[in-house]
Amino acid sequence: MSAVYIDGASLSARKVAAVAGGAPVRLASSAREAMRANHDAWRRHGTADILGDKETWLIGASTAASPRERVRGFVLSHCAGVGPPLAEPEVRALMLCRANVLAAACSGVRPELVELLLAMLNKGVHPVVPAKGSVGAAGDLAPLAHVAQVALRMGGRATVRGEALDGVVAMQGLPEVKAASKETLSLINGASLTVACGALAVHRAERLLRSAERALAQTMAVVLADADCLDARAMASRRHPGACAVAERMRALIEGSALVHRGRSADAFSIRCAPAVLGAAWDALDYVRGVVEHELNGACDNPLLFDGEVIEAGNFHGAPVALALDHLKVALTQVASIAERRVFRMTYGRLTGNLPSFLLESSGVDSGFMLAQYTAASLVSECKGLAHPASVDSIPTGQHHEDHVPMGPAAARGLLAIVENLAEVLAIELLVGAQGLDFRLEGTSFSPKGEKITGQPVAPASAIQEIQETVRAVSPRWTADRVLHRDLEAVARRVRAGDFEGPRTEPAAPW
Repeated sequence: MSAVYIDGASLSARKVAAVAGGAPVRLASSAREAMRANHDAWRRHGTADILGDKETWLIGASTAASPRERVRGFVLSHCAGVGPPLAEPEVRALMLCRANVLAAACSGVRPELVELLLAMLNKGVHPVVPAKGSVGAAGDLAPLAHVAQVALRMGGRATVRGEALDGVVAMQGLPEVKAASKETLSLINGASLTVACGALAVHRAERLLRSAERALAQTMAVVLADADCLDARAMASRRHPGACAVAERMRALIEGSALVHRGRSADAFSIRCAPAVLGAAWDALDYVRGVVEHELNGACDNPLLFDGEVIEAGNFHGAPVALALDHLKVALTQVASIAERRVFRMTYGRLTGNLPSFLLESSGVDSGFMLAQYTAASLVSECKGLAHPASVDSIPTGQHHEDHVPMGPAAARGLLAIVENLAEVLAIELLVGAQGLDFRLEGTSFSPKGEKITGQPVAPASAIQEIQETVRAVSPRWTADRVLHRDLEAVARRVRAGDFEGPRTEPAAPW
């Protein structure tokens, strides 16, 4: 796996996903030199070990204490997370994102501090970080403090190759950095958990939206859809770029299909309006990716040093990312919701017109895919609750000094949960669609009384055939009831692996 180089200016969501999945990471020499110069300027300013009156309230220790005592008290008092630990990819993303912020060379910290975080990543030392406890205002203080506790050898727990160890033991063999007060503050004073999880969500959401298009193409073949909903003139007349791009890709997917063609009666909205919904989700994703990648490469810290002048700004506040992640939560919930409606149509004989209910010939005896739709409905309902915008809430903290907070980590956790649910819903649509397509391809239909009608086999569009074969590689056709869970899990794994994204020029990045 190729190494990722960080320089404080060029980190992308895809690179975050690569490092989260285990790729090694290095500090660019240009960033190292810039950090050294910025740190030297900070020391000349005389503020390497003090933070000034404006930040004294944050330290939680007397300014009369020694610098080392202040640093230790500061870190330990902020290790206040609760709940289950973050998953390993999320911890890796968190550490990478914080390192890249510091590599921007505005925080006055030494390059050795960044290189320590990168050494931990490359050795696989992953601090145990409780998922909950940050409001995302003065940065994601609690989660990052749990990282700092291990990095600075103040205790804590870390996993190394899956084994949970005492933090000091886990750090054996790695460089030791004695951080000054400002360096310690910069380790935790930024919305890096929010943006790290946001970057992972953006990377995964792109994979899911491409998979959603291919699931839609298969479903359109099953329900014998009218291709007029993909008309380029109609799309262009409304001017939304996402919808135009979706329709263009959909036209390519159904090209050559005898099952989807123009001139039929208009379909239900879950089919006819799918390009509008998926296109809107793409437009939302493009916007959110821009916000996330601005944040990945921005100086999310305070105070900062520019041209020898220390500036006390509010760059640590997580609102820009929190609002964007809440927007993507709503967009992806729409995608899950419309996919579930298509699942419902395919499993309801009265709506497909001439396929058996629940897509088994013996549906009077067997349940078929009835419970697949139940599961999809459950997941979509959960998404609707998770889609409530976390960023509309604020509870003052820090003795009213932090009197407005964005709740960015809650937005990020909700978004990641919606992403996981959407992967499952799309797997259900693909699995159900493959079953329906089997009937279409062999020319089998059923009368209103359930009588089987045998017709001529139909050749599918090549892209739809590929989708069908990808499903069937892990889930054989159903002829009678069996355990549905195994099929759902198998197809969902392929969704997460990117097997439904279509042709690619490079290997899929880790989920």
